[in-house]
Amino acid sequence: MLAKMLKRFQAQRDCAVENPSINNTAVSLWKDTGQVYYLENTLKLTYQSNAGKITIEKLSMTSLPQVLAELQALDTVSTLARKETANQVDAFSVSVCGVTWQTADNGQSIRIKALPEAATLRSPTACFTKSQAIFKHAFMLEHDDLLTPASLSKPGIFTYNRISLNDFISQLALANEKLANGQKATVSVGHQNFETAFTDHEQSIIEKFIKHDETVFNKDGRQRLLTDKG
Repeated sequence: MLAKMLKRFQAQRDCAVENPSINNTAVSLWKDTGQVYYLENTLKLTYQSNAGKITIEKLSMTSLPQVLAELQALDTVSTLARKETANQVDAFSVSVCGVTWQTADNGQSIRIKALPEAATLRSPTACFTKSQAIFKHAFMLEHDDLLTPASLSKPGIFTYNRISLNDFISQLALANEKLANGQKATVSVGHQNFETAFTDHEQSIIEKFIKHDETVFNKDGRQRLLTDKG
């Protein structure tokens, strides 16, 4: 069912390109705030090994460099070593999940959406001298009812080259500090907000961050975003 819907959206986009006179009049009821909170404790390392895809979870920021160095040092014939295809070694991929806020057109409602791989750092080497980092500062999709892989051409998604591991980690902390303004607000949300596949660990972290039965309100009774003061 999901595959059919995605194919339909792609067909609509292709038709619009071929026929510029055809306008898509569909308008989303939700507006992106551009706010993303990166969940640093969902840090995950993935790569393609000689034996298949490897995923290492529950990594700490401090242990990650050592893990990468040890994997880099593995003999190329090891089953856990990164797979080589056409003389190209598969890249390490370091990622964290995040959440983003959207408001309704009427200004009375707010919802949280989960962002798998909200920030990703990829590099073919453990030293990250040839790396690429992608940060989703906003998740903007014409029909934003499904979580789909974001293309680099979409607004609100920023790509940086030659970013070190320390720079990547520091950027996550700085982005979160700027968003929260020293406060940690909570917004009421249910499991239906996370209609994408998360690992058990990622889901447990998200549930800890978002307290389902608590809502923060301003003095006028409206729900407050993380950047709101007071």
